[in-house]
Amino acid sequence: MKINAAMLVLAAGMAITLPALATENCSQLPDSLQAIPVYHISQNTELLNLDNKLDIYLKPCLSPVTEQNKKAICANGKLVAEQALRVVARIDQAGLRNPFLANAKIKSYKTALNLLDRTKQLRANGTCI
Repeated sequence: MKINAAMLVLAAGMAITLPALATENCSQLPDSLQAIPVYHISQNTELLNLDNKLDIYLKPCLSPVTEQNKKAICANGKLVAEQALRVVARIDQAGLRNPFLANAKIKSYKTALNLLDRTKQLRANGTCI
């Protein structure tokens, strides 16, 4: 089979698009993000980068429920929030030994709490069973 330029462009486009599509749906945090080492963080940019990565997975779970995303939100919403909160708890725990992290403000903490509340509401109103 010969590989032409059009196939290479298509393959490159898919490699860029597929990770973006994965985060448009409410999907679990990857293991690498759940287990990311946090004790060494010493710069604001590192902390913001981690916070933004968590947010990328939390935001789709807060989108309005439609027929297309209902299954993903109902199945993964609570789990994603809990996974993000575990990462935030590890940052908080690392703050006991790392002065930089002692007063770290993580915006995804509030987002994860909002997602937990939302999943409770979705269960209570019968949207998610």
